Amino acid sequence: MLGQGATETTKGRRWRRFAMAAAMVLAVAISASPVWAKSLTIGTGSNRGVYIQLGKAICDIVRREMRGYACQAKTSKGSIDNLIGLKKGTYDLGIVQSDIQYHAVNGTGTFANIGALKGIYSLFSAHPESLAVVTKKDSGIRTIDDLKGRKIDIGKVKSGTNATMRLLFEAMGVPLNSFPLVANLDIKNQYDGICKRRVDTTAFLAGHPNSNLRKLIKLCDIGFVQVKGAAVDRLLASNPYYVRALIAKETYDQMREDVETIGLVATVMASDRLDAATAYYLTKAVFENLSFIQSKHRAFLRLHPFEMARKGMTAPRHPGAAQYLREVGRLP
Repeated sequence: MLGQGATETTKGRRWRRFAMAAAMVLAVAISASPVWAKSLTIGTGSNRGVYIQLGKAICDIVRREMRGYACQAKTSKGSIDNLIGLKKGTYDLGIVQSDIQYHAVNGTGTFANIGALKGIYSLFSAHPESLAVVTKKDSGIRTIDDLKGRKIDIGKVKSGTNATMRLLFEAMGVPLNSFPLVANLDIKNQYDGICKRRVDTTAFLAGHPNSNLRKLIKLCDIGFVQVKGAAVDRLLASNPYYVRALIAKETYDQMREDVETIGLVATVMASDRLDAATAYYLTKAVFENLSFIQSKHRAFLRLHPFEMARKGMTAPRHPGAAQYLREVGRLP
């Protein structure tokens, strides 16, 4: 027994020495300011979306704060395309919705057939993409319980809005076939659907303010539905990539109160090709220049360092990003 105990103690010492050596190697790798020439490419989203604005803001900071670095934000088809680009080496960084990150890491959902992706890391999160459920102000719909028995639009098939609404009704215990109408409208038909009362509600999962929702508010008298209660608690408990969210009353015209809801989070990811020094200084530059990012879009106004370090991330943290976040007390 003593011999076995001595062996385990020896192994423990060896492991501690290894861990200390690894930490020293990482510290040395990021100790020198990056002065060599390097180019970063960020996969974002559509040219009219919020992701491209985030990517451009990050690139502006990189060019200003990281000597010798070039940076380009590229439009893409969105989260899945960005992950594929990371794996292929097309992108150095990619902006990925928190649910897509979760499923990619766990080999579930969209990734059930291809399995979990290896060699992908999270750096930090950014703005929430909140669910806005809207209706005509005179519809009598104020909460999600009021949706029962109504004609509803849950968004295009395979969209984030559609997936979120399905999960919400599942958590409520309300089957979709219990509604008199369940529509899957594109943005053009959403306008007519609500304003001409073809549906009682429609929904937007987006960074806010959203230009399409802003246009709808101008077209007809729109009110917001509160998304809260026991069903929401169940949804959040079962789906860790969702977060509680708030759409402040100042976000849109005609809003009279803050709207409680749920949402996903935009996250910034990289592959194992990104070196520790670059990840460290990139994370440092972003966190030390949040006011600049906040000035670029109203969706970024509520960015907070504590939440950016913790919310919406299930992928392993990139060692370089983790090093910086531990240094400033954002991670244990």
